[in-house]
Amino acid sequence: MDLNTAHAGDGGGWSLALIHTKMTPPRLAGEPVGRPALLNLLAQVAHRRLTAIVAPAGFGKTTLMTEWHEALRKRGDAVAWLTLDEEDDDAQQLGHYLVSALSAAAGGVGLRAAELLQRDPLTPIKTVQAMLLNEIARTGRDVFLFLDDFERIGSRASLALVTRLLRYAPANFHVCIGTRREPGLPLGAWAMPDQVLTLDAAALRFSNEDALAFFERAHGVLLDRPGVELINTASEGWVTGLQLAALALRHTDEPARLARELAGKKLIGDAYLYEVVLSRMPVAVLQFALRVSVLDRFCRDVCDAMIKPGTRSWEKLEWLQQHNMFIRALDDEQRWFRFHTLMADALRRRAGVQLGGELTALHRRASRWFAGQRLWPEAVRHAIAAGDAQQAVQWAEGCAAALIDRSDIPTLLGWFSQLPADLVQRSLRLRIARAWGLTLSFRIAEAERLVQEIGDEITADAVREDARADSALPAELASVSALIAGFADDTPRSLELGRKVEEAEAPTPVSRWARRFAQTSLIFGLAYDGQFGEVRRRAATPQEMSDGEPIYSSVYRQSMVGLGAMVEGRLADAARILESALLRAETAVGRDSAAAAVPSGYLVALHYERGDMAAACRVMDGRTSLAKEACPLGSLLRFSLGSARLYARQGDVASALVVLEEAREVATERYWLRLRAGCDAEAVRLLLQAGRLTDAQQVLAELNGLMPARHPQPMGSFLETWSSACCASARVAMAQGRPEAALELLLRLRGKLDAAGMRYLSACVSQLLALAWEQQNESDEAIGALDAALRYASVEPMVSSFNDEGAPMLHLMDRLRGDTRSVGQPYLPLLDDRLQGGQGQGATPLSHPAPSPVLARFAASLSVREIEILEHIAGGFSNKEIARALSVAPETIKWHLKNIFEKLNVGSRLEAVQAGLGLGFAPLRETR
Repeated sequence: MDLNTAHAGDGGGWSLALIHTKMTPPRLAGEPVGRPALLNLLAQVAHRRLTAIVAPAGFGKTTLMTEWHEALRKRGDAVAWLTLDEEDDDAQQLGHYLVSALSAAAGGVGLRAAELLQRDPLTPIKTVQAMLLNEIARTGRDVFLFLDDFERIGSRASLALVTRLLRYAPANFHVCIGTRREPGLPLGAWAMPDQVLTLDAAALRFSNEDALAFFERAHGVLLDRPGVELINTASEGWVTGLQLAALALRHTDEPARLARELAGKKLIGDAYLYEVVLSRMPVAVLQFALRVSVLDRFCRDVCDAMIKPGTRSWEKLEWLQQHNMFIRALDDEQRWFRFHTLMADALRRRAGVQLGGELTALHRRASRWFAGQRLWPEAVRHAIAAGDAQQAVQWAEGCAAALIDRSDIPTLLGWFSQLPADLVQRSLRLRIARAWGLTLSFRIAEAERLVQEIGDEITADAVREDARADSALPAELASVSALIAGFADDTPRSLELGRKVEEAEAPTPVSRWARRFAQTSLIFGLAYDGQFGEVRRRAATPQEMSDGEPIYSSVYRQSMVGLGAMVEGRLADAARILESALLRAETAVGRDSAAAAVPSGYLVALHYERGDMAAACRVMDGRTSLAKEACPLGSLLRFSLGSARLYARQGDVASALVVLEEAREVATERYWLRLRAGCDAEAVRLLLQAGRLTDAQQVLAELNGLMPARHPQPMGSFLETWSSACCASARVAMAQGRPEAALELLLRLRGKLDAAGMRYLSACVSQLLALAWEQQNESDEAIGALDAALRYASVEPMVSSFNDEGAPMLHLMDRLRGDTRSVGQPYLPLLDDRLQGGQGQGATPLSHPAPSPVLARFAASLSVREIEILEHIAGGFSNKEIARALSVAPETIKWHLKNIFEKLNVGSRLEAVQAGLGLGFAPLRETR
C-alpha cells in the first residue's frame, strides 16, 4: 500500500494492533543483581491481592518485578506482564491489554474474554472483566499480573477498571504494580489491610551487602568494602547512583581514590550523567543515541530508517548493551529496546539543544517507518511531532474507518482521546467517525450537535476542500444521522435518511458500515410507518455485505426485522426471527455479548406473552446490567416489561417496580420517552393492582407532564408511546370510577392502532376496552371487545396478557364462554385453558436463589445510609422519592447508588437489593 495515497476506508490494512513488547517483561541484562531478602519477602506474601512497589525512578522497581516474574514463571505459576504508557490511560484500551496479556501468558486464561472483545467490541468492558475474573477463578492455579509504570494511569475510568479488578479478584489472582507515586486506588476502602503489601523507596534501597554484591557480580568492579560503603552512603542506596558510580570505576586504576571522590558528589542529574555516561560514549554512538531518543521504543530497522542509510544501527545497539548504558531489551529476541527513563530524558534534553531543526526530519522519517509497519498510533504521534498534520489526519482517518467497520466503537472513542483536538477539527471524516462512535454509545445529544455542526459546514458557501473532494461525505453524514434518528426514536426521519443513503449508493461510493446502518435505520423506519410488506421483502433479500460483517451490526439489523414483525403483530414470526438472531450471536461471540443482548430484550417479552416462563427466564438470566448498557430503546423496553411481569407473576411486585424504575432512569438519561412511557404504564398497572391508587396517580401525572402538547405527524413510533400513556390514563380513570373517560381514550387509540396495522397493541387495547365497557355495565360491548382480542389470540401466541388483567378479566372470559357468540370460535380452547388457570406452554415454577457467600462478604461493607437507601429501593421508590424521604438532593442518592454498585460489583438496582439486603431478589431462574 502506498502510504501517501491509502484511502481512509481501506479497512484491510488499517488497525490499532496491540504492541506485544508491552506484554513481555524487559529482558534482564547479564547476571541478575539479586535481592534475596526482597524476593523472599515477596514469596511469603504472594497470597495477597495486591503488591505495590512505589518509588522514584532509578530505584530498581522494574528489575525487582522482572526477577520476581521470572521466579514465579520457573515455579510454574501463570504469569502475565504489561508495561503501561500514557495511551493506556483509556479504560477500553487498558481492558484490551489486560485481557490480551493474561490470555497470552497465563496458559489460556482469558481466551473467552479476549475472543468476546475481538468479535463484539461493543460489549461493555465490565462484562468482559467479569468473564475474565470468572475464567481466572476456574483455573485452579495461581495467576499473577504485573503492571509496570502504573503512574501513567490516572483517568477515573481506568482507575475504576483496575479497582474493580482488584476488588473482585478471586483468591488465586494477584496483582503487582510498579509506580513512581502512590497509585490512585481506594485501597483503604477495602478494609482488608492484609490483602495489600507496599514496598517503598526505603525498602528498595540497597544495603551495604546488596551494594557489594552489585559491584562484584553485576559490574565486575574490584572495590573494597569501605569504598562500597562510601558510595552506597553517598547514593543513599539508590541503584541508579550505584550504576553510575560503577561506570566511572571501570575507567580508573585507583578505585578506592575515585570512590572517595564520588562520595562527595551528587550522583544524580544531567551534569553527572553526562560526565559519567554520555561523555564516555564514542562520538558516533552518542550521536546515534541522541537521535534515537525521540522514540519511546526502537529497533534496528527504525533506527536505520530515521537516521541515514548505512548507519549500522545494530553495532551501536550492541555497544550500548555491552557497556550497560541504561538500555534495556524489551523481548527475548533483543529486537526492541528502550532507554531507562532517566537516560531518555537526559538525551532528549540534549538533543533539543544540539539537533535543533533536524528533529523534525527525524520524526518525519520515524512516522513513515511506523506507518509502513502499520503501527498507526506511533506513526500519527511522530507525524504530529514533525508538523505533518495532513499526513497524521490521513492515517488517523484510516484507523477510524477500520474501527467503525468492525464496530470497535470503544477503541474508536479512546483513539480520539489521544488525538489533538485541532487535528480532529480539521478533518470532516474524523468528526463523522466520532459522531458514529457517540451514536453507537447512545450519547445521542452529543452526536446530534456534532452532526449539525458538520452539516452546516458541508452546506455553507465556503465549503471546505475535503468536503468538495469527497463526494461520499454527504451520504455518510446522512447515514449516521439516520442512526441517530433511530436511536432518538424519530422513526419518520430515520426512514427518510435511510432512503437518502440508499438512493445515493449508485453514483456515490458509500462505506460498508454506512450502508449497513442505513439499511437497519430504513427497516426500523419502515416498521413504524406501517410498510410491513417492504420489511418482509428486505428481510428475504440476501445482504451483500454479510461476509465478514461484524456480528453486532448483523444481529442488530436482523433484530429490526424481528421488531417489524412484532409491530405488525406477527408474534410467532417475530419470535422465530429473533431466536435465530440470538442463536447467531451466542454461537459467534457468546451469551454475554452486546450482540446477544439486543434480540434477548425482545425475546423476554415474547416468551412471557406466549406463557413460556421458563424460556423467558433463560433469556433474561444474568442480562439485566448488560441490557441497560447495550440494548437500544425498543429492546430495553421489552426486556424491562417482560422482566417486571415475570416478577409480578410470582407475586414479587417490589422487584417488578425496581426493574421498571431502573429503566426509567435510563430513559431519563437518554431522553427516551417511549421507554419512560412504557415503564410508567406498567408501573401504573402494578400499583393499581396493589391498591396504591395515589402512587399510580403520581406516576401518571409525571408522565403526562412529559408528553408533547402536539403529536408528531406522521406519528411513527410515537404511536406506541401515546398508546402507553393512554392505557395508563384509562386504568387510573377506571380505578377512579370513570369508565366513560377510559372508553373515550381507548376507542380513539384503537382506531389509530388499527389504521397503522399494529394488531397486537390493538388486541391489548381491546382487553382494556372490554373491562371498561363491563365497568359501565355495557355487557354486549364488553363481550364484543373481548371477542376481538381473543380472535387475534387464536392465531398469535397472546396468552399472558389475559391472565395479567386478573379476576375481572377471568370473570368476563367465563361469561363469554357461555355466550352464544363463542360457539365454534377458534379461541374457545384458549378460553378453557385460561379459565382452568393454565400458564401456557412450558411454564415452570420460579424460585429465587439465595445470596451467595461472596455477595454477603461485599454487603458487609455497606454503610448504614447505603442500607437505608437499598431498603427504599426495595419498596419500589425512585431516586426523587428516596431523596424526599431522606431530605437530601437526588444527586446525593445517585452518588450513593454508584458507591453501592461498586462495593457490591453489581450493575442494577435489583442486583444491589439482592446482594446488599439478602432479600432474595435476583435474576429469575427456572427451577431445575
